[in-house]
Amino acid sequence: MAASSGKPVFPEDFDVLLTEAARNGVASFRIDARSFADVLVEAHHDAAGGKVVIDVLRGYRPDHPGAEMEDFEQWVGNSVRELTERFSPAPQIVFLYGGQSFDGLFPLQSRGLAGASDRTAVMISAGHGVYFHHGYRDWRAQRDPSNGVVEDEITPLLAAELSELMTSRSKAAVLRARATDGGTHEGSSQAWWKLGARYSLQRDIPDAADIWNSLPESTHALRERDEDIRSRPLYANRENVGTLVHLHTNASDSSAATGARAFIAPGRQEDRSLASSILCYMKELITSQSLYTGYFVPAEPGEANHGENRLAQMPSVIVEAAFHTNPNDALALQDPVFREASMKGVEKGYRLWREGKGCNPLKVDPIATIRVAAGQSRVVDLAFAGFPQYPVVIETKNAACPPGWKCTDGAVTLADADTKPAQITLRCENAGSAPIFWNTRMVDDDGVKSPPVRHIVQCVRGSGMDVSQAVYQDDEGAATARRLP
Repeated sequence: MAASSGKPVFPEDFDVLLTEAARNGVASFRIDARSFADVLVEAHHDAAGGKVVIDVLRGYRPDHPGAEMEDFEQWVGNSVRELTERFSPAPQIVFLYGGQSFDGLFPLQSRGLAGASDRTAVMISAGHGVYFHHGYRDWRAQRDPSNGVVEDEITPLLAAELSELMTSRSKAAVLRARATDGGTHEGSSQAWWKLGARYSLQRDIPDAADIWNSLPESTHALRERDEDIRSRPLYANRENVGTLVHLHTNASDSSAATGARAFIAPGRQEDRSLASSILCYMKELITSQSLYTGYFVPAEPGEANHGENRLAQMPSVIVEAAFHTNPNDALALQDPVFREASMKGVEKGYRLWREGKGCNPLKVDPIATIRVAAGQSRVVDLAFAGFPQYPVVIETKNAACPPGWKCTDGAVTLADADTKPAQITLRCENAGSAPIFWNTRMVDDDGVKSPPVRHIVQCVRGSGMDVSQAVYQDDEGAATARRLP
């Protein structure tokens, strides 16, 4: 809900609703079969700061910034975010523990800062993967199955798609965090591609224990999962890559939670710029597919203390493609069309961010009404905004044809970005005067469609001439309107 000024309008009892949502999230959160139902939280809306604050008053105080804390904040935060997104398109959610912030709890935790590394080198990190649990003494996925999807196993498919696009379109040097080769890991009897990054890094760079065994003193049951999280940015730092992209799927206590999200470390503006660009073009690419025209993609990322981003010394963003807890989103994750479109959006967002270009979805500029006399024509430049994938087709379809006239649609193809200006030729022939209404749009090679632009060709009688035909014509196709015999 928004006021006429465009500013969000929040209900008077918004803090009560926020606290209820946060408590519902806490009540449904489980990790290692342990319930958090006795944890007490309160939430309030900080209108001046533009954020929602969730304070964990008692029952849980994390002793280290690892997987358990991240899972807790993500799960409870998503419960609150689903509510806040009804009123604000990009709510920021901040966690406190007895009034203490992350920095207050863990003042010595290093935070990587975005540097000036070569942005043409990219590390793609498929989220999660099988790890060894020291409590249960077994190997297990980091995420449970949901609606036919295991996040640990779907993210490598997203990473493979994105890696090919980064190489072919962005001309980037791509580094992968998790193994992509075949074979079986001896210790777990699991396929290498299913394992978390920690284990392939242990195999490939055994002398770099500070990367894959970065918590040697830890006795926590989830310590190897914590190390897996940390290994990704630490490896990216070691290799001096310019950009780090983590691919995930999302989860919520509500099966209605849907759409893509992106997360960055707090206060990192370059990371925000990258994440916003990725979200912009994910929306453009995904919603151009016929099954996903209404798919929700926010304009701005969230901020959270994920180790994957926090420890990175380059711009780093977590991309959550969909909610595996939502049945429709889960089907989308299993659809190659969705996976390809979403990763094309990630690649495009990265490429245009790297080039210093902002969010600029494909759009045709308004076309002025054209008056054309009998036997004459006008050449019109077609101006547009955006960064389409070539070749691009300009489609002109009739929207309103005078009675008794035949109106034929037309199309012209622009082979590449050097085909400028884009032009259409408008012509009227034979006797008659009438306005012809057309819709013109651009469709790029990825299926991205600009919104149609309505315009008019006004055919007028020429002096001493019988005008009965209006013609749109170009080198590859024609859109005509003519009076029938």
